[in-house]
Amino acid sequence: MQSMWADYFQEKGLIVVETQRGLMSAYVIGNVCMVDNFYVKPEYRGTGSALQLTLQLIQRAKDRNCNTFCAEIYKSDPMYDYILRLHKHFGMSVTEDNEHKTVTYKEI
Repeated sequence: MQSMWADYFQEKGLIVVETQRGLMSAYVIGNVCMVDNFYVKPEYRGTGSALQLTLQLIQRAKDRNCNTFCAEIYKSDPMYDYILRLHKHFGMSVTEDNEHKTVTYKEI
């Protein structure tokens, strides 16, 4: 069963991947998949759950003819450093970095 949040995101046209461990959603703009929301429950962090959600979302993005995967990380997020390390671990590169946010991307 999908959550109300996942239903809401899908109704707005986002790609959604949801498991018991977490949720990830993204907009598709042209051939770009832009992550909008991403959450892994604390007890599942460091278990590969983030990677599994990401791989599932990338496959759905490819199914929609996307060739670029992007995400914004806001510097006000208390988990900013962790998230940036995670993106780099997934092979993403920084394409923009300013005082408020960092944007990462990867060709898929």
